[in-house]
Amino acid sequence: MSVVEVRRIFRLVDSPMAQYLCPKAGRTFRFPKTGVTGSIQGTGRSAVLVPQHATLIDALTAKETLEFAASLKLPNATSGERSHAIKSVSKQLGIHEVLNTKAGRLSGGERKRLTIATELLTDPTLMLLDEPTSGLDSVSSMSVARALRSVARSGRTIACVVHQPSSKLFAIADDVILLANGRTLYAGPVADVPGALARADFVCPQYYNMADYLLEVASFEHQGNIELLENEANNYAYEMKRIVRSDIRDKNAKEILIEAEALLGVQTTYSNGYAASVCQQLRALLRRGFIGVLRDVHLTQIRLVAHLVVALLLGALYNGAGAEANRIITNTGCLFFFLLFLFFSNAMPTIHTFPVEATVVLQEHLNKWYSLATYCASKIIVDLPVQLLCATVFVFPAWYLTSQPLDPYRMGLAWVICVLVTILAQTFGLVVGAACDMKLGLFVIPAANIPMLMFSEFFIPYQEIPFYLQPFGVISYFRYSFDAFLKTAYGFGREDLPCQAVFCMFKKPEKYLEHLGLTRDFMTDIWALLIWIWILQTSLIGVLVFRVYKACR
Repeated sequence: MSVVEVRRIFRLVDSPMAQYLCPKAGRTFRFPKTGVTGSIQGTGRSAVLVPQHATLIDALTAKETLEFAASLKLPNATSGERSHAIKSVSKQLGIHEVLNTKAGRLSGGERKRLTIATELLTDPTLMLLDEPTSGLDSVSSMSVARALRSVARSGRTIACVVHQPSSKLFAIADDVILLANGRTLYAGPVADVPGALARADFVCPQYYNMADYLLEVASFEHQGNIELLENEANNYAYEMKRIVRSDIRDKNAKEILIEAEALLGVQTTYSNGYAASVCQQLRALLRRGFIGVLRDVHLTQIRLVAHLVVALLLGALYNGAGAEANRIITNTGCLFFFLLFLFFSNAMPTIHTFPVEATVVLQEHLNKWYSLATYCASKIIVDLPVQLLCATVFVFPAWYLTSQPLDPYRMGLAWVICVLVTILAQTFGLVVGAACDMKLGLFVIPAANIPMLMFSEFFIPYQEIPFYLQPFGVISYFRYSFDAFLKTAYGFGREDLPCQAVFCMFKKPEKYLEHLGLTRDFMTDIWALLIWIWILQTSLIGVLVFRVYKACR
Protein backbone atom coordinates (compact mmCIF):
# COMPACT_ATOMS: atom_id res chain seq x y z
CA MET A 1 0.00 0.00 0.00
CA SER A 2 1.30 3.42 -0.86
CA VAL A 3 0.16 6.81 0.25
CA VAL A 4 0.63 9.47 -2.40
CA GLU A 5 0.25 13.07 -1.35
CA VAL A 6 -0.04 16.02 -3.65
CA ARG A 7 1.59 19.27 -2.53
CA ARG A 8 2.64 18.53 1.09
CA ILE A 9 3.00 15.46 3.27
CA PHE A 10 0.66 14.49 6.11
CA ARG A 11 2.81 12.41 8.40
CA LEU A 12 1.36 9.33 10.10
CA VAL A 13 4.10 8.79 12.68
CA ASP A 14 4.70 5.14 13.69
CA SER A 15 1.26 4.25 12.35
CA PRO A 16 0.62 0.77 10.90
CA MET A 17 -2.02 2.33 8.67
CA ALA A 18 -4.67 0.30 10.43
CA GLN A 19 -6.67 3.50 10.63
CA TYR A 20 -6.80 7.12 9.55
CA LEU A 21 -7.53 9.84 12.00
CA CYS A 22 -9.18 13.08 11.01
CA PRO A 23 -9.25 14.97 14.32
CA LYS A 24 -11.30 17.94 13.22
CA ALA A 25 -13.98 15.78 11.63
CA GLY A 26 -13.99 13.27 14.47
CA ARG A 27 -13.70 10.37 12.07
CA THR A 28 -11.86 7.11 12.57
CA PHE A 29 -11.70 4.59 9.73
CA ARG A 30 -10.48 1.12 10.50
CA PHE A 31 -8.94 -1.20 7.97
CA PRO A 32 -9.29 -4.99 8.26
CA LYS A 33 -6.07 -5.34 10.24
CA THR A 34 -5.74 -6.23 13.91
CA GLY A 35 -3.03 -7.07 16.38
CA VAL A 36 -0.98 -3.94 15.70
CA THR A 37 -0.19 -0.89 17.79
CA GLY A 38 0.93 2.64 17.06
CA SER A 39 0.18 6.30 17.59
CA ILE A 40 -1.36 8.77 15.18
CA GLN A 41 -0.42 12.41 15.28
CA GLY A 42 -2.04 15.08 13.21
CA THR A 43 -3.23 18.60 12.88
CA GLY A 44 -6.32 19.87 14.59
CA ARG A 45 -6.99 22.51 11.96
CA SER A 46 -9.88 22.33 9.50
CA ALA A 47 -9.66 18.79 8.12
CA VAL A 48 -12.06 16.74 6.01
CA LEU A 49 -12.12 13.19 4.74
CA VAL A 50 -13.41 12.14 1.32
CA PRO A 51 -14.47 8.47 1.23
CA GLN A 52 -13.56 6.01 -1.48
CA HIS A 53 -17.02 5.72 -2.99
CA ALA A 54 -18.90 8.74 -4.28
CA THR A 55 -22.02 8.96 -2.11
CA LEU A 56 -24.47 11.12 -4.04
CA ILE A 57 -28.23 11.38 -4.52
CA ASP A 58 -28.67 10.61 -8.21
CA ALA A 59 -31.89 12.63 -8.58
CA LEU A 60 -30.14 15.91 -7.67
CA THR A 61 -28.09 17.95 -10.10
CA ALA A 62 -24.48 18.76 -9.32
CA LYS A 63 -25.47 22.33 -8.43
CA GLU A 64 -28.26 21.17 -6.10
CA THR A 65 -25.84 18.77 -4.43
CA LEU A 66 -23.39 21.60 -3.79
CA GLU A 67 -26.18 23.90 -2.59
CA PHE A 68 -27.32 21.24 -0.12
CA ALA A 69 -23.78 20.79 1.16
CA ALA A 70 -23.25 24.55 1.39
CA SER A 71 -26.46 25.07 3.37
CA LEU A 72 -25.21 22.61 6.01
CA LYS A 73 -21.48 23.31 5.98
CA LEU A 74 -21.80 27.11 5.62
CA PRO A 75 -24.99 27.79 7.58
CA ASN A 76 -24.03 31.32 8.60
CA ALA A 77 -23.02 32.48 5.13
CA THR A 78 -25.32 34.55 2.95
CA SER A 79 -26.81 33.11 -0.23
CA GLY A 80 -24.40 35.23 -2.25
CA GLU A 81 -21.41 33.90 -0.35
CA ARG A 82 -22.58 30.34 -0.84
CA SER A 83 -23.08 30.89 -4.56
CA HIS A 84 -19.59 32.35 -4.82
CA ALA A 85 -18.12 29.37 -2.96
CA ILE A 86 -19.97 26.92 -5.24
CA LYS A 87 -18.85 28.74 -8.36
CA SER A 88 -15.24 28.93 -7.20
CA VAL A 89 -15.03 25.27 -6.18
CA SER A 90 -16.78 23.98 -9.31
CA LYS A 91 -14.38 25.90 -11.56
CA GLN A 92 -11.35 24.76 -9.58
CA LEU A 93 -12.36 21.10 -9.91
CA GLY A 94 -13.52 21.33 -13.51
CA ILE A 95 -17.21 20.54 -12.96
CA HIS A 96 -18.61 23.97 -13.79
CA GLU A 97 -19.93 22.73 -17.14
CA VAL A 98 -21.96 19.90 -15.59
CA LEU A 99 -23.60 21.80 -12.72
CA ASN A 100 -27.06 21.32 -14.27
CA THR A 101 -26.54 17.60 -14.91
CA LYS A 102 -28.05 15.07 -12.52
CA ALA A 103 -25.52 13.23 -10.41
CA GLY A 104 -26.78 9.89 -11.73
CA ARG A 105 -25.73 10.90 -15.27
CA LEU A 106 -22.22 12.06 -14.39
CA SER A 107 -19.15 10.03 -15.31
CA GLY A 108 -17.09 8.32 -12.62
CA GLY A 109 -14.48 11.07 -12.60
CA GLU A 110 -17.09 13.81 -12.44
CA ARG A 111 -18.88 12.09 -9.55
CA LYS A 112 -15.61 11.81 -7.67
CA ARG A 113 -14.78 15.48 -8.25
CA LEU A 114 -18.30 16.45 -7.16
CA THR A 115 -17.81 14.51 -3.92
CA ILE A 116 -14.51 16.33 -3.37
CA ALA A 117 -16.21 19.66 -4.13
CA THR A 118 -18.82 19.14 -1.39
CA GLU A 119 -16.03 18.84 1.19
CA LEU A 120 -14.00 21.67 -0.32
CA LEU A 121 -16.73 24.25 0.27
CA THR A 122 -15.52 24.93 3.81
CA ASP A 123 -12.01 25.75 2.51
CA PRO A 124 -10.31 23.06 4.65
CA THR A 125 -6.59 23.21 5.40
CA LEU A 126 -6.22 19.46 5.08
CA MET A 127 -8.01 16.93 2.89
CA LEU A 128 -7.67 13.18 3.29
CA LEU A 129 -8.87 11.09 0.35
CA ASP A 130 -9.39 7.35 0.44
CA GLU A 131 -8.52 5.89 -2.98
CA PRO A 132 -9.84 8.80 -5.08
CA THR A 133 -8.97 7.01 -8.35
CA SER A 134 -10.37 3.55 -7.57
CA GLY A 135 -12.83 2.28 -10.16
CA LEU A 136 -11.88 4.96 -12.68
CA ASP A 137 -10.20 4.57 -16.04
CA SER A 138 -6.83 6.19 -16.67
CA VAL A 139 -8.32 9.33 -18.23
CA SER A 140 -10.77 9.88 -15.35
CA SER A 141 -8.04 9.13 -12.82
CA MET A 142 -5.80 11.79 -14.32
CA SER A 143 -8.64 14.32 -14.36
CA VAL A 144 -9.19 13.73 -10.64
CA ALA A 145 -5.45 13.91 -9.93
CA ARG A 146 -5.07 17.17 -11.83
CA ALA A 147 -8.02 18.63 -9.94
CA LEU A 148 -6.39 17.64 -6.65
CA ARG A 149 -3.11 19.16 -7.73
CA SER A 150 -4.94 22.40 -8.52
CA VAL A 151 -6.48 22.34 -5.04
CA ALA A 152 -3.08 21.64 -3.47
CA ARG A 153 -1.44 24.49 -5.34
CA SER A 154 -3.96 26.85 -3.76
CA GLY A 155 -2.30 26.29 -0.39
CA ARG A 156 -4.00 23.17 1.01
CA THR A 157 -2.55 19.86 2.08
CA ILE A 158 -3.91 16.92 0.10
CA ALA A 159 -3.19 13.36 1.24
CA CYS A 160 -4.41 10.39 -0.77
CA VAL A 161 -4.29 6.64 -0.37
CA VAL A 162 -3.69 5.17 -3.82
CA HIS A 163 -3.34 1.54 -4.92
CA GLN A 164 -1.20 0.84 -7.99
CA PRO A 165 -1.08 4.33 -9.51
CA SER A 166 0.02 4.67 -13.12
CA SER A 167 3.40 6.23 -13.87
CA LYS A 168 1.75 9.52 -14.91
CA LEU A 169 -0.36 9.60 -11.78
CA PHE A 170 2.66 8.80 -9.61
CA ALA A 171 4.66 11.60 -11.23
CA ILE A 172 2.03 14.19 -10.32
CA ALA A 173 2.60 13.69 -6.59
CA ASP A 174 5.18 15.72 -4.69
CA ASP A 175 5.79 13.31 -1.82
CA VAL A 176 5.13 9.65 -1.14
CA ILE A 177 4.94 7.35 1.86
CA LEU A 178 5.42 3.63 1.29
CA LEU A 179 3.92 1.39 3.96
CA ALA A 180 4.15 -2.38 4.40
CA ASN A 181 2.71 -4.34 7.32
CA GLY A 182 2.72 -1.28 9.55
CA ARG A 183 6.30 -0.32 8.66
CA THR A 184 7.25 2.90 6.90
CA LEU A 185 9.69 1.92 4.11
CA TYR A 186 9.95 5.31 2.48
CA ALA A 187 8.83 8.86 3.21
CA GLY A 188 9.97 11.78 1.14
CA PRO A 189 9.87 13.48 -2.26
CA VAL A 190 8.97 11.41 -5.31
CA ALA A 191 12.15 12.60 -7.07
CA ASP A 192 14.31 11.01 -4.34
CA VAL A 193 12.75 7.54 -4.62
CA PRO A 194 15.30 6.06 -7.12
CA GLY A 195 18.25 7.22 -5.02
CA ALA A 196 16.80 5.83 -1.79
CA LEU A 197 16.10 2.49 -3.46
CA ALA A 198 19.61 2.34 -4.93
CA ARG A 199 21.20 2.91 -1.51
CA ALA A 200 19.21 -0.07 -0.23
CA ASP A 201 20.31 -2.25 -3.20
CA PHE A 202 16.98 -2.02 -5.00
CA VAL A 203 17.24 -1.13 -8.66
CA CYS A 204 14.11 -0.35 -10.64
CA PRO A 205 14.41 -1.65 -14.23
CA GLN A 206 14.45 0.92 -17.00
CA TYR A 207 11.03 1.91 -18.38
CA TYR A 208 9.37 0.19 -15.40
CA ASN A 209 6.57 1.92 -13.48
CA MET A 210 8.21 3.15 -10.28
CA ALA A 211 4.91 2.87 -8.39
CA ASP A 212 4.58 -0.81 -9.32
CA TYR A 213 8.18 -1.43 -8.30
CA LEU A 214 7.58 0.22 -4.92
CA LEU A 215 4.60 -2.03 -4.32
CA GLU A 216 6.72 -5.05 -5.20
CA VAL A 217 9.36 -3.87 -2.72
CA ALA A 218 6.65 -3.47 -0.09
CA SER A 219 5.50 -7.03 -0.88
CA PHE A 220 9.11 -8.26 -0.42
CA GLU A 221 9.32 -9.60 -3.97
CA HIS A 222 12.85 -8.18 -4.48
CA GLN A 223 16.06 -8.74 -2.59
CA GLY A 224 17.52 -5.71 -0.89
CA ASN A 225 18.27 -4.02 2.40
CA ILE A 226 14.77 -3.36 3.78
CA GLU A 227 16.19 -2.35 7.17
CA LEU A 228 18.27 0.40 5.59
CA LEU A 229 15.27 1.67 3.67
CA GLU A 230 13.17 1.72 6.83
CA ASN A 231 15.91 3.43 8.85
CA GLU A 232 16.21 6.19 6.25
CA ALA A 233 12.43 6.75 6.44
CA ASN A 234 12.60 7.01 10.23
CA ASN A 235 15.61 9.35 10.00
CA TYR A 236 13.68 11.49 7.55
CA ALA A 237 10.83 11.84 10.05
CA TYR A 238 13.27 12.63 12.86
CA GLU A 239 15.06 15.23 10.73
CA MET A 240 11.78 16.88 9.75
CA LYS A 241 10.82 17.17 13.41
CA ARG A 242 14.17 18.70 14.23
CA ILE A 243 13.83 21.27 11.44
CA VAL A 244 10.33 22.20 12.55
CA ARG A 245 11.45 22.70 16.15
CA SER A 246 14.28 24.88 14.93
CA ASP A 247 11.94 26.96 12.78
CA ILE A 248 9.55 27.45 15.68
CA ARG A 249 12.36 28.66 17.94
CA ASP A 250 13.53 31.06 15.23
CA LYS A 251 10.04 32.48 14.83
CA ASN A 252 9.40 32.53 18.60
CA ALA A 253 6.41 30.25 17.99
CA LYS A 254 4.49 33.13 16.43
CA GLU A 255 3.37 31.08 13.46
CA ILE A 256 3.07 27.31 13.56
CA LEU A 257 2.50 25.78 10.17
CA ILE A 258 0.07 22.92 9.64
CA GLU A 259 2.96 20.51 8.92
CA ALA A 260 4.61 21.57 12.17
CA GLU A 261 1.52 20.69 14.16
CA ALA A 262 1.39 17.27 12.51
CA LEU A 263 5.07 16.49 13.03
CA LEU A 264 5.19 17.68 16.63
CA GLY A 265 2.01 15.81 17.54
CA VAL A 266 0.06 18.77 18.82
CA GLN A 267 -2.92 17.41 20.73
CA THR A 268 -6.14 19.13 19.80
CA THR A 269 -9.79 18.58 20.50
CA TYR A 270 -12.66 18.59 18.11
CA SER A 271 -16.32 19.37 18.43
CA ASN A 272 -18.99 16.69 18.18
CA GLY A 273 -21.58 19.28 17.16
CA TYR A 274 -22.96 20.24 13.78
CA ALA A 275 -22.27 23.45 11.93
CA ALA A 276 -25.96 23.91 11.13
CA SER A 277 -28.73 24.18 13.69
CA VAL A 278 -31.57 21.65 13.83
CA CYS A 279 -33.88 24.02 11.92
CA GLN A 280 -31.25 24.60 9.22
CA GLN A 281 -30.65 20.87 8.93
CA LEU A 282 -34.36 20.16 8.65
CA ARG A 283 -34.89 22.88 6.05
CA ALA A 284 -32.04 21.60 3.86
CA LEU A 285 -33.14 17.97 4.19
CA LEU A 286 -36.76 18.82 3.38
CA ARG A 287 -35.72 20.72 0.26
CA ARG A 288 -33.54 17.85 -0.95
CA GLY A 289 -36.18 15.29 -0.03
CA PHE A 290 -39.01 16.99 -1.93
CA ILE A 291 -36.81 17.43 -5.01
CA GLY A 292 -35.92 13.75 -4.91
CA VAL A 293 -39.55 12.67 -4.47
CA LEU A 294 -40.76 14.77 -7.40
CA ARG A 295 -38.07 13.35 -9.68
CA ASP A 296 -38.21 9.75 -8.50
CA VAL A 297 -39.79 7.79 -11.33
CA HIS A 298 -40.11 4.46 -9.50
CA LEU A 299 -41.00 5.56 -5.99
CA THR A 300 -43.44 8.33 -6.92
CA GLN A 301 -44.61 8.58 -10.51
CA ILE A 302 -44.99 4.92 -11.49
CA ARG A 303 -46.32 4.04 -8.05
CA LEU A 304 -49.14 6.60 -8.33
CA VAL A 305 -50.08 5.34 -11.79
CA ALA A 306 -50.04 1.74 -10.53
CA HIS A 307 -52.39 2.60 -7.65
CA LEU A 308 -54.91 4.14 -10.04
CA VAL A 309 -54.69 1.30 -12.59
CA VAL A 310 -55.13 -1.41 -9.95
CA ALA A 311 -58.08 0.48 -8.45
CA LEU A 312 -59.78 0.50 -11.87
CA LEU A 313 -59.04 -3.22 -12.36
CA LEU A 314 -60.49 -4.02 -8.93
CA GLY A 315 -63.56 -2.00 -9.82
CA ALA A 316 -64.04 -3.96 -13.03
CA LEU A 317 -63.46 -7.34 -11.32
CA TYR A 318 -65.52 -6.79 -8.16
CA ASN A 319 -68.11 -4.42 -9.59
CA GLY A 320 -71.15 -4.31 -7.29
CA ALA A 321 -69.73 -6.82 -4.78
CA GLY A 322 -70.04 -4.49 -1.81
CA ALA A 323 -73.77 -3.90 -2.13
CA GLU A 324 -75.14 -7.46 -2.37
CA ALA A 325 -75.65 -10.00 0.41
CA ASN A 326 -75.03 -12.97 -1.87
CA ARG A 327 -71.55 -11.64 -2.71
CA ILE A 328 -70.45 -10.81 0.83
CA ILE A 329 -67.72 -13.49 0.83
CA THR A 330 -66.46 -12.21 -2.52
CA ASN A 331 -66.41 -8.69 -1.17
CA THR A 332 -64.41 -9.85 1.85
CA GLY A 333 -61.72 -11.10 -0.51
CA CYS A 334 -61.87 -7.78 -2.35
CA LEU A 335 -61.28 -5.80 0.85
CA PHE A 336 -58.42 -8.09 1.84
CA PHE A 337 -56.83 -7.50 -1.57
CA PHE A 338 -57.05 -3.75 -0.88
CA LEU A 339 -54.70 -4.25 2.05
CA LEU A 340 -52.36 -6.65 0.23
CA PHE A 341 -51.87 -4.28 -2.66
CA LEU A 342 -51.40 -1.20 -0.50
CA PHE A 343 -48.81 -2.93 1.67
CA PHE A 344 -46.61 -4.56 -0.94
CA SER A 345 -46.88 -1.76 -3.52
CA ASN A 346 -45.50 0.67 -0.93
CA ALA A 347 -43.02 -1.59 0.86
CA MET A 348 -41.23 -3.11 -2.16
CA PRO A 349 -40.18 0.05 -4.09
CA THR A 350 -38.14 1.33 -1.15
CA ILE A 351 -35.91 -1.76 -1.37
CA HIS A 352 -34.67 -0.54 -4.75
CA THR A 353 -33.94 3.01 -3.67
CA PHE A 354 -33.32 3.29 0.05
CA PRO A 355 -30.16 1.14 0.45
CA VAL A 356 -28.30 3.67 -1.72
CA GLU A 357 -29.84 6.61 0.15
CA ALA A 358 -28.98 4.99 3.49
CA THR A 359 -25.32 4.82 2.44
CA VAL A 360 -25.40 8.53 1.57
CA VAL A 361 -27.09 9.37 4.88
CA LEU A 362 -24.53 7.34 6.82
CA GLN A 363 -21.63 9.12 5.13
CA GLU A 364 -23.10 12.59 5.56
CA HIS A 365 -23.94 11.95 9.20
CA LEU A 366 -20.41 10.73 9.91
CA ASN A 367 -19.13 13.92 8.28
CA LYS A 368 -21.24 15.89 10.78
CA TRP A 369 -23.66 17.35 8.25
CA TYR A 370 -26.83 16.51 10.20
CA SER A 371 -28.15 14.24 12.94
CA LEU A 372 -29.98 10.98 12.31
CA ALA A 373 -33.01 12.15 14.27
CA THR A 374 -33.35 15.21 12.04
CA TYR A 375 -33.00 13.07 8.93
CA CYS A 376 -35.70 10.63 10.08
CA ALA A 377 -38.03 13.53 10.89
CA SER A 378 -37.50 14.99 7.43
CA LYS A 379 -38.04 11.57 5.85
CA ILE A 380 -41.40 11.21 7.59
CA ILE A 381 -42.50 14.70 6.47
CA VAL A 382 -41.31 14.23 2.87
CA ASP A 383 -42.92 10.82 2.44
CA LEU A 384 -46.26 11.79 4.00
CA PRO A 385 -47.73 13.69 0.99
CA VAL A 386 -46.87 10.81 -1.35
CA GLN A 387 -48.37 8.28 1.06
CA LEU A 388 -51.56 10.33 1.37
CA LEU A 389 -51.76 10.72 -2.40
CA CYS A 390 -51.23 7.00 -3.06
CA ALA A 391 -53.94 6.03 -0.58
CA THR A 392 -56.34 8.62 -2.00
CA VAL A 393 -55.74 7.70 -5.64
CA PHE A 394 -56.41 4.06 -4.83
CA VAL A 395 -59.16 3.86 -2.22
CA PHE A 396 -61.77 6.27 -3.56
CA PRO A 397 -62.03 4.87 -7.13
CA ALA A 398 -61.84 1.29 -5.86
CA TRP A 399 -64.34 1.95 -3.07
CA TYR A 400 -66.83 3.52 -5.46
CA LEU A 401 -66.47 1.00 -8.29
CA THR A 402 -66.86 -2.01 -5.97
CA SER A 403 -70.09 -0.52 -4.57
CA GLN A 404 -68.98 -0.12 -0.97
CA PRO A 405 -71.19 2.14 1.22
CA LEU A 406 -70.72 5.71 0.02
CA ASP A 407 -71.63 7.70 3.11
CA PRO A 408 -68.81 10.15 3.94
CA TYR A 409 -68.18 8.75 7.40
CA ARG A 410 -67.39 5.23 6.15
CA MET A 411 -65.34 6.53 3.24
CA GLY A 412 -63.34 8.68 5.63
CA LEU A 413 -62.64 5.69 7.87
CA ALA A 414 -61.61 3.59 4.87
CA TRP A 415 -59.24 6.36 3.77
CA VAL A 416 -57.69 6.54 7.25
CA ILE A 417 -57.09 2.79 7.27
CA CYS A 418 -55.51 2.88 3.82
CA VAL A 419 -53.26 5.79 4.83
CA LEU A 420 -52.09 3.96 7.95
CA VAL A 421 -51.37 0.78 6.00
CA THR A 422 -49.47 2.78 3.37
CA ILE A 423 -47.36 4.55 6.01
CA LEU A 424 -46.72 1.27 7.85
CA ALA A 425 -45.71 -0.50 4.64
CA GLN A 426 -43.30 2.17 3.46
CA THR A 427 -41.73 2.47 6.91
CA PHE A 428 -41.30 -1.31 6.99
CA GLY A 429 -39.55 -1.10 3.62
CA LEU A 430 -37.29 1.68 4.90
CA VAL A 431 -36.24 -0.39 7.91
CA VAL A 432 -35.42 -3.40 5.74
CA GLY A 433 -33.68 -1.18 3.17
CA ALA A 434 -31.53 0.38 5.89
CA ALA A 435 -30.62 -3.01 7.35
CA CYS A 436 -30.16 -5.08 4.17
CA ASP A 437 -28.96 -4.73 0.63
CA MET A 438 -31.43 -4.91 -2.24
CA LYS A 439 -31.09 -8.67 -2.92
CA LEU A 440 -31.62 -9.66 0.70
CA GLY A 441 -34.37 -7.10 1.17
CA LEU A 442 -36.39 -8.54 -1.72
CA PHE A 443 -36.48 -11.80 0.23
CA VAL A 444 -36.92 -10.37 3.74
CA ILE A 445 -40.09 -8.35 3.08
CA PRO A 446 -42.22 -11.24 1.73
CA ALA A 447 -40.74 -13.75 4.19
CA ALA A 448 -41.35 -11.51 7.21
CA ASN A 449 -44.95 -10.80 6.17
CA ILE A 450 -46.09 -14.34 5.44
CA PRO A 451 -46.70 -15.04 9.16
CA MET A 452 -48.54 -11.72 9.44
CA LEU A 453 -50.83 -12.77 6.58
CA MET A 454 -51.37 -16.26 7.99
CA PHE A 455 -52.74 -14.79 11.23
CA SER A 456 -54.77 -12.00 9.64
CA GLU A 457 -58.10 -13.83 10.31
CA PHE A 458 -58.80 -13.96 6.59
CA PHE A 459 -57.71 -17.59 6.27
CA ILE A 460 -58.67 -18.86 9.72
CA PRO A 461 -60.69 -17.26 12.57
CA TYR A 462 -58.71 -16.24 15.60
CA GLN A 463 -60.73 -18.57 17.85
CA GLU A 464 -59.62 -21.59 15.79
CA ILE A 465 -55.92 -20.78 16.01
CA PRO A 466 -54.08 -23.04 18.50
CA PHE A 467 -53.49 -21.20 21.76
CA TYR A 468 -49.70 -21.43 21.45
CA LEU A 469 -49.88 -19.66 18.06
CA GLN A 470 -52.37 -16.97 19.06
CA PRO A 471 -49.60 -14.49 20.05
CA PHE A 472 -48.76 -14.26 16.35
CA GLY A 473 -52.30 -13.08 15.76
CA VAL A 474 -51.93 -10.45 18.47
CA ILE A 475 -48.96 -8.86 16.66
CA SER A 476 -50.31 -9.20 13.11
CA TYR A 477 -50.91 -5.74 11.66
CA PHE A 478 -52.80 -7.35 8.77
CA ARG A 479 -55.31 -8.67 11.31
CA TYR A 480 -55.97 -5.21 12.75
CA SER A 481 -56.25 -3.50 9.37
CA PHE A 482 -58.47 -6.28 7.97
CA ASP A 483 -60.78 -6.16 10.99
CA ALA A 484 -61.00 -2.36 10.75
CA PHE A 485 -61.80 -2.56 7.04
CA LEU A 486 -64.61 -5.10 7.55
CA LYS A 487 -66.09 -3.04 10.38
CA THR A 488 -65.97 0.03 8.15
CA ALA A 489 -67.82 -1.80 5.39
CA TYR A 490 -70.31 -3.79 7.45
CA GLY A 491 -70.35 -2.32 10.97
CA PHE A 492 -71.68 0.85 12.54
CA GLY A 493 -75.32 -0.19 12.11
CA ARG A 494 -75.37 -0.75 8.37
CA GLU A 495 -78.79 -1.63 7.00
CA ASP A 496 -79.70 -5.05 5.62
CA LEU A 497 -78.16 -5.95 2.27
CA PRO A 498 -80.28 -6.83 -0.78
CA CYS A 499 -80.16 -10.49 -1.81
CA GLN A 500 -80.05 -11.32 -5.52
CA ALA A 501 -80.06 -15.10 -4.95
CA VAL A 502 -82.55 -17.67 -3.68
CA PHE A 503 -80.98 -17.69 -0.22
CA CYS A 504 -78.48 -15.36 1.47
CA MET A 505 -77.04 -16.35 4.83
CA PHE A 506 -75.79 -12.90 5.76
CA LYS A 507 -78.40 -10.31 4.91
CA LYS A 508 -77.60 -8.55 8.17
CA PRO A 509 -74.02 -7.21 8.12
CA GLU A 510 -73.72 -7.29 11.91
CA LYS A 511 -74.43 -11.03 11.89
CA TYR A 512 -71.61 -11.53 9.42
CA LEU A 513 -69.18 -9.70 11.69
CA GLU A 514 -70.30 -11.84 14.63
CA HIS A 515 -69.78 -14.96 12.51
CA LEU A 516 -66.21 -13.87 11.82
CA GLY A 517 -65.63 -13.17 15.51
CA LEU A 518 -64.80 -9.48 15.05
CA THR A 519 -65.72 -8.14 18.47
CA ARG A 520 -62.91 -5.64 19.17
CA ASP A 521 -63.51 -1.93 19.16
CA PHE A 522 -62.64 -0.08 15.94
CA MET A 523 -60.30 2.32 17.74
CA THR A 524 -58.35 -0.65 19.13
CA ASP A 525 -57.45 -1.59 15.56
CA ILE A 526 -56.43 1.98 14.76
CA TRP A 527 -54.26 2.26 17.87
CA ALA A 528 -52.62 -1.06 17.05
CA LEU A 529 -51.64 0.24 13.59
CA LEU A 530 -50.35 3.50 15.07
CA ILE A 531 -48.22 1.58 17.59
CA TRP A 532 -46.77 -0.54 14.78
CA ILE A 533 -45.89 2.60 12.82
CA TRP A 534 -44.16 4.07 15.88
CA ILE A 535 -42.24 0.82 16.45
CA LEU A 536 -41.05 0.74 12.84
CA GLN A 537 -40.03 4.40 12.78
CA THR A 538 -38.11 3.91 16.02
CA SER A 539 -36.51 0.81 14.51
CA LEU A 540 -35.39 2.85 11.50
CA ILE A 541 -33.49 5.24 13.75
CA GLY A 542 -32.08 2.27 15.66
CA VAL A 543 -30.85 0.55 12.49
CA LEU A 544 -29.15 3.73 11.25
CA VAL A 545 -27.53 4.31 14.66
CA PHE A 546 -26.27 0.72 14.65
CA ARG A 547 -24.75 1.20 11.20
CA VAL A 548 -23.00 4.33 12.42
CA TYR A 549 -21.71 2.37 15.43
CA LYS A 550 -20.36 -0.37 13.17
CA ALA A 551 -18.72 2.17 10.85
CA CYS A 552 -16.98 3.90 13.76
CA ARG A 553 -15.79 0.84 15.68
